[in-house]
Amino acid sequence: MYNYSTTVKGNDAVSNDKPLILVVDDEPDIRELIQDILLDEGYKVAIAENGEEARSAFTTQKPGLTLLDIWMPDVDGISLLKEFKQHDSNATIVMMSGHGTIETAVEATRLGASDFIEKPLSMAKLIRGIELALESQSKHVALQQLYSQEPVGKSNQLTLLREQAQRVAQHEMPTLLQGEDGSGKHCFAHYLHSLGRYASGKFIELTPESFPADSLKLTSLAENNCLFINDVALLSESSQALLSHLLDNKKLTQCQLIFATQHSLESAISNGSFLEGLLYQINSITLALPALRNHVEDIPELVQHFVDEQTSHSDLPYRHFTVAAQNRLRNYSWPGNVLELKNIIQRLLVLSESEDIDVAEIDNVLQLMSEQSEQLGDTTGINYDLPLREAREQFERLYLLQKLQETDGNVGKAAKLAGMERTHLYRKLRTLGIDSKHV
Repeated sequence: MYNYSTTVKGNDAVSNDKPLILVVDDEPDIRELIQDILLDEGYKVAIAENGEEARSAFTTQKPGLTLLDIWMPDVDGISLLKEFKQHDSNATIVMMSGHGTIETAVEATRLGASDFIEKPLSMAKLIRGIELALESQSKHVALQQLYSQEPVGKSNQLTLLREQAQRVAQHEMPTLLQGEDGSGKHCFAHYLHSLGRYASGKFIELTPESFPADSLKLTSLAENNCLFINDVALLSESSQALLSHLLDNKKLTQCQLIFATQHSLESAISNGSFLEGLLYQINSITLALPALRNHVEDIPELVQHFVDEQTSHSDLPYRHFTVAAQNRLRNYSWPGNVLELKNIIQRLLVLSESEDIDVAEIDNVLQLMSEQSEQLGDTTGINYDLPLREAREQFERLYLLQKLQETDGNVGKAAKLAGMERTHLYRKLRTLGIDSKHV
């Protein structure tokens, strides 16, 4: 039988805010050593010495994290990993092995393991690995909750779209999302996923660049998951043919299929770049997302939503948008739609020094973004005779210099604007030879 332990050495009580960890290993000395260390760290611990005990503990105790050995007498850890992830796709599992290979580690990661730790175990590394895995899972759960939120807006258009999405999600027919760039197709795709039969599965986005070339990989990705194929109008001829073949032969039935496009598929058919038959296969249900300029009454609620989102998940300071500022936003044309509004809110939260954001700051940032758009449209700074890697470095240099100029050389603020970790940005600046103090 597995042993579920809730005691610790000494007189300290187990911390209630730390999760239960299941330790699965057939070596008694290792199990007991890990158990003692984890108890000292304030975790609750369950231990199992074989696959049968591990299955029982996993299903009845529902651990917050499982430490799973690869090699055991009755079943291997990779097989158990598959079972556990099928039972709970969000389970956090860290693999352990005394004689693992790179191939085994890659396979474990592909199947959803959070980490792979080699024996003999370094206890400091083990504890750190557990902390990182739990932190990553916590962020993943927070993002899932964020993505599965209802699309924001009380306008007639958004109310009708939500009602349609709720009805559509109950069916297994492919759904096509049509809308301008930045109009919220990702948001509605996640919302449909959260409402559908495969909500417990993964949300997997494929683009024309990442679309698999073979049917086996595509069908394995899709099984029991939500497959979101973005920019479907830009799929290559071979990708379209493969997708049409799989749909025609009902090879993509055990999944939720969502397609998105900002381009007219009818026009693509007319110019010969899209298969007419494929359109009829993927547009069983079509949801048309409105441009933001057509539902500006939702802007005040969207502003509050993005302020709450950024202050909660990106550690940005809370700032209040005055009524005049919100009115200015309502009277802007929004060529970049909801995504442009989100970017402007983030920029104002990062760069503003005052608690109240008024019309003047709105006008300044709109002017700045307009100038940036013109600069990005001017590609004369890129040498097209260079190899791709070197041309990319040129663009990165121009882009990061612009972000540093906007923030007066403040690397922390520039990192937030660029959506990068500060340490990653420091490394990138060193690589590109940029000194933020001299910008």
